[in-house]
Amino acid sequence: MTDETVSPTSQSSVQPTDVTNWLSDHEWKLVGRIEDVAERWQSDSHLVVVPLLISSSDFSVRWSEMLEDLAEAVGTDEAGVLLAIEKADSDIAEFRAAGDSLIDAIPLGDASMLIEQIHRSVRASANTAIQPKSYFGHSLPDRVKDHADGVRMGQTRRGSYVVPVICRIPMLRPDIEDDQPLFDASKTYQPFARLAMVRLAQGLEELRTMALTDSMPSDDRVKESVSRGVSYELSGAIATVLEARSIDALGVNFSWAEKLTVPSVPSEVNLPREMAPIIRHVSNELRGVTVVGTQTLVGYVKILSRGEEDEIGRVTVRALDEDRARNVALELDSDQYDVASHANNERVLVSVTGRLRREVGRMLRFDSVDSFRLIEAHPTLV
Repeated sequence: MTDETVSPTSQSSVQPTDVTNWLSDHEWKLVGRIEDVAERWQSDSHLVVVPLLISSSDFSVRWSEMLEDLAEAVGTDEAGVLLAIEKADSDIAEFRAAGDSLIDAIPLGDASMLIEQIHRSVRASANTAIQPKSYFGHSLPDRVKDHADGVRMGQTRRGSYVVPVICRIPMLRPDIEDDQPLFDASKTYQPFARLAMVRLAQGLEELRTMALTDSMPSDDRVKESVSRGVSYELSGAIATVLEARSIDALGVNFSWAEKLTVPSVPSEVNLPREMAPIIRHVSNELRGVTVVGTQTLVGYVKILSRGEEDEIGRVTVRALDEDRARNVALELDSDQYDVASHANNERVLVSVTGRLRREVGRMLRFDSVDSFRLIEAHPTLV
């Protein structure tokens, strides 16, 4: 491994403070420090020196030595050490392209294609986290661009060709200009970056489920998959990978940031080449079709409005959307309105699922509500 590949200033996003935090969390003890240059950390049977000064002329050499020592201590390789450290603060999806010819290498063209389609999948899933849709086109919201730019690719592995996709997860404690905080400090909000990775896992699993049958899925089945994270872009990207001559299967393993609750989604999705025709069919069916999936938001009831003779009540919910507090308008029937009134009086969280309309410069609005209910604690939304 060269200096360039292990320095935190190149491919890896791990910084010296990430290493020392990880060591502390795993019961290593700080036993010495040389000003701002280095620290010595010790476990029961190993000692490592963590270089701190990235501008130092020998930083890359000391960084490589540290990774070698840590790899020996935890029984893995240097790339495994970096992934373990990043996992504490990151969600990681490892894309594994398998094939008889991929034991030690992959054709350059297929490697380029694979990375491009992984990037396409990441963007598609981020779009789905904002609003499930069948087809997104070339226009990308700023939130999606920012997310895609923030995702990193880790070191590839030998064996099959493995591309780790690393997504750092911020811890949010939103400041809300209300008398009542949006969410209790004891409850954890699932940030947009986590939701985007969850939508990726859900979409891949949905594609696998549809492709397990011998026949093509019906039009209704394809449209239903949109609410589960499938889009033209995601299905097209996966089909393109499986159609490559050197790739017999694509497997994706998910590991989740330790500081957030693990979501209820598959930890592994395997897609063999035989599924390519059905997945390509799904992609073709979704292209250009206007299908909008349901979405769930969680928040507090802020405003209630209903006349004495009205069967429909107007409600405003204060919810987190794309890591920002937003007011969301909706109309509820009599029974649902009673639930909203109780939630407002008791300051209880509510969950709203339905068709969400997004218009630039205007308030979010649910055109229809499929479910409106009280929740005891903030869910993971998955």
